[in-house]
Amino acid sequence: MNGTGLLLPTLMLLSQYSENSLVTRYPAINEEYRADPNNPVCYGMYGCFPITHPWTDERRPIALYPESPAKLDVRFPVFNHRARTWPKFINLDDPDYLLDVGINATGRIYVITHGFLESGKAKWVERMINLILDQDAESTCIVIDWGGGSSPPYNQASANIRLVGAIAAHMINLIAEEFRLKDLDNVHMIGHSLGAHLCGYTGYYLKKDFNMTLGRITGLDPAELAFTETNPMVRLDVTDAKYVDIVHSDATPFVPKIGLGLYEPIGHLDFYPNGGFNQPGCDQTLRKRKDGMWISSMFQFFSCSHGRAIHLYTESMRTKCPFTAITCESYEQFLAGDCFDCDQDGHMCFQFGFHSQNSYRKMLDAKQLIGNQEIQAFFITGAGEPYCRTHYKVLIKVSDTEESVIHGGEIGRFHMSIYGSKGEHSDKLAFSEDAELYEPGQNYTRVLAGTSVGKPRKLAVSWEYNTSFLNPLTWRILNSPRVYIEYIILQSLEYKSKIRLCPSYNMPVTNNVDSWFTMANCRYYPVPLETELS
Repeated sequence: MNGTGLLLPTLMLLSQYSENSLVTRYPAINEEYRADPNNPVCYGMYGCFPITHPWTDERRPIALYPESPAKLDVRFPVFNHRARTWPKFINLDDPDYLLDVGINATGRIYVITHGFLESGKAKWVERMINLILDQDAESTCIVIDWGGGSSPPYNQASANIRLVGAIAAHMINLIAEEFRLKDLDNVHMIGHSLGAHLCGYTGYYLKKDFNMTLGRITGLDPAELAFTETNPMVRLDVTDAKYVDIVHSDATPFVPKIGLGLYEPIGHLDFYPNGGFNQPGCDQTLRKRKDGMWISSMFQFFSCSHGRAIHLYTESMRTKCPFTAITCESYEQFLAGDCFDCDQDGHMCFQFGFHSQNSYRKMLDAKQLIGNQEIQAFFITGAGEPYCRTHYKVLIKVSDTEESVIHGGEIGRFHMSIYGSKGEHSDKLAFSEDAELYEPGQNYTRVLAGTSVGKPRKLAVSWEYNTSFLNPLTWRILNSPRVYIEYIILQSLEYKSKIRLCPSYNMPVTNNVDSWFTMANCRYYPVPLETELS
């Protein structure tokens, strides 16, 4: 970690204070924790914490020792369906009191933890707890509040989670002992950013010190800085729980674009919404807020995609939308439609988010998974709540009739709305981000995502034409802009349907006017062999 790695954390820290009180709140690195690497810091029953390799290498040039347990002041509030506002706290020094804090050891136990610059009182933590308890009244939620150690500098906070993970492992082991749990299959840890790696450390120490394995860890956009391409011991990895699922939402490299999350796959199942970075709705332009809070605007700008993993995951807890993701070699190939058939050509579909373990188990039972193979699954979301979308593979066949050939190619964009059997329709979807050239006789394929309409039945298609003085292909002096489409193949991923839709006989799609494509219109056109309709 070089000096540039401290710039963003500093700005993020300042964003928590009003513009009128921006005093010197940034603590200097405590030299006590830069001690001799050959004399590691030890904290009693929690063990020793060396900073030799792999904790220090070219990816982590400044590795610090964790600060003391007293400084970190880790707290474990316990929430259940009867205690959502005023929790009781686990006291590691009083095992007998553990039976009175409200843990239901026969139900699922969720352990949730925050990341850098946050505490256990973060709004997203509260929201997640309530959503879990709304669904499962028999469950228990425990928060790891390590706010005493999550302040800058970032290097110190990333060192502190090693000790917090060890403390959390003792907490979970204490629960297992007092309630005589035979295993930890019903324990599910969820962590965001640095909190994701903290969960990994907890799983590591549970194995190392107590010979117990967590049932599941969910990493919500695990932090990149000081963790990318490092030894698995340094970060969250598949050995830390029986099932590790990851959501990558801000995986743009930190340098030069300041992405805060990892891109590399580190779990049993790694999800990449919208490719894993530049989430829709996260403005790429830094603007000052109307209330004048420039630093707060900067914080929102840098953290929007990083925090999107949380919002997607919480939505997956309660939505009826399928939230389907499919494996593919790359996001670009996914968008091109190369990976759109579940269980064909090695491509597999998984339910994203909170319920992903169910679909993962089905694949295991069907013997479609081999060992701990890396699985990367992609899907598209909306720009705001609700984020879930259904996916459509759209193939446009531009006609090669005499009229189409004489008219020639057109440069522009198609827009389409998808209609279901009961009249529901999607928002208007752009077939491409930018204007493109469409030529007679050619096929053009894209994967689009829209609101769910059930099984699709017809399309409303329009053409957006823009004249460019510099591009002669866009000049239409004698003829109006139009595109002759022979047919459109519309395939639904979630509903496993594939239909051929055609325009009114020999009618082109014209500028900014909806043209209807229906299955009935296809009676005028022969069925091409390559459509392979099912």
